[in-house]
Amino acid sequence: MSEQVNLNAVDRGTEGKSTSRKLRREGSIPAVIYGGEEDPIKISILEKDISKASEIPGFATQILSINLSGKEQNVIVKELQRHPATQRVLHADLQRVNPDTKINISVPVRFLGEDSCVGVKTHGGSISRLINDIDITCLASNLPEYLEVDITDLDVGDSIFLSGLSLPEGVEIPSLALGEDRDQAVVSITEAKVLDVEPEVVESDIEEGDTQEEGGAEESSSDQEEASTE
Repeated sequence: MSEQVNLNAVDRGTEGKSTSRKLRREGSIPAVIYGGEEDPIKISILEKDISKASEIPGFATQILSINLSGKEQNVIVKELQRHPATQRVLHADLQRVNPDTKINISVPVRFLGEDSCVGVKTHGGSISRLINDIDITCLASNLPEYLEVDITDLDVGDSIFLSGLSLPEGVEIPSLALGEDRDQAVVSITEAKVLDVEPEVVESDIEEGDTQEEGGAEESSSDQEEASTE
């Protein structure tokens, strides 16, 4: 697990577009903490702090500690709104959690054994990563930063499906409860594609007409030499 991220926050009493713009001009972003038995809280966080924290691996899949007026709030990130052009953080939705809170969250997949995969190393196959993030449910205390998928023993034609994943204790994939048709392949080993390349046809720089003209010129030159000799 990564070291827990701690962020300082300030309660913001007012709301509205003008207030949000003012916050951003001052270097902060608006955010909201909701969930649990307490009322939602509107807060602001320094943009530089949350931007730096968002670069930490596992930031979006770990419990964050928010220090608000000396009181700690444990939360997970439900959504970070970013500017479409600059990718600056504009707003944060944070869900309040405790160890017994059951949460729904999307976690990334980490593939293991890519360099030693049988189908690739022995039979020249190719790895097709079909799913990079998986929606799971679990208690906040069991939240994994990622799901590991070991493909070392996969050969060409083999796949690993959602139902075949080795999940950490207390972690479930809710889509599997909706029917067998929701069981998707996470990764497959396929045959490497072989491209048929047609041989290049090299055309002569001398056109047929040029050849005939050269031949006619040679004959004319021979005739002149014969006439001169006579």
